[in-house]
Amino acid sequence: MGTSQAQKNVFTLVIDPGHGGSDPGKARQSRHLAHEKDVNLAIALKLGQYIRQNLPSVQVIFTREKDEYVSLEDRVELANRKKADCFISIHANASNRAQVQGTETHIYSRSQAASLRLATLIEEELRARAGRPSRGILDARERGQNLYVTQYTRMPSVLVETGYLTHPKEEAYLNTANGQALIASALFRALRSYCQGGIPPENRQRYYRVQVLATSRPVDVKSKYFDDLDEKVVEIINPASEAYRYKYLIGHEFEIERARALQKKVAQRGFKDAFVVAFEE
Repeated sequence: MGTSQAQKNVFTLVIDPGHGGSDPGKARQSRHLAHEKDVNLAIALKLGQYIRQNLPSVQVIFTREKDEYVSLEDRVELANRKKADCFISIHANASNRAQVQGTETHIYSRSQAASLRLATLIEEELRARAGRPSRGILDARERGQNLYVTQYTRMPSVLVETGYLTHPKEEAYLNTANGQALIASALFRALRSYCQGGIPPENRQRYYRVQVLATSRPVDVKSKYFDDLDEKVVEIINPASEAYRYKYLIGHEFEIERARALQKKVAQRGFKDAFVVAFEE
């Protein structure tokens, strides 16, 4: 978790309405309906309202409170800088098959007990409170990829897909004030149970990256040299006394197995000297 409750006596929650501004998410299918970014924001604001009215010990911070673009990096940086105790990202889903419907809650890994507990409570409440069919919980292994906001945040984190905007009835439901209120209420109840039920420990202070290059002179992290990596490249500058003081790393994995898989992947792409490095916040 972030800063412990015993230290600050306030539970800090970051609510992240997905997309916004120039990024609409799933575009509306009719001019009478809303883009995903607007549905996400409406649910997020209602959730924040319910929490502020009923859980005064919870401090709510939004990554956005209006229709504006906020990068994934800025959303994560805000949560980490505020030392939040929990991060909930709100989205709506889409599929090329119109019959697909239901909620999903995404986490980094099922081995992260607090994130898994919150995700489980969310899916239970969405089914019971909002009457939504549940498609279950998915982690990075099951998705086949990481999600930035569940990968780089330093606190228990979930990304909730509240329904499919490509399913006509579900899209209509998500566009109603009543539907949005029921979903927000379900998320509120899940958070309340999470806070009151004893939060299991989740260590996000230790993580792993893969070092792909070390040089005596700096290299632009956006250089074409790194194009084949398909990953954000991080530069670490060490003291001038080191011969190879500029080091370039990718990834941010909480499980050594996933870091080793990333190492193997980049080695196959030509970075044969790549190796895993452990970090401790």
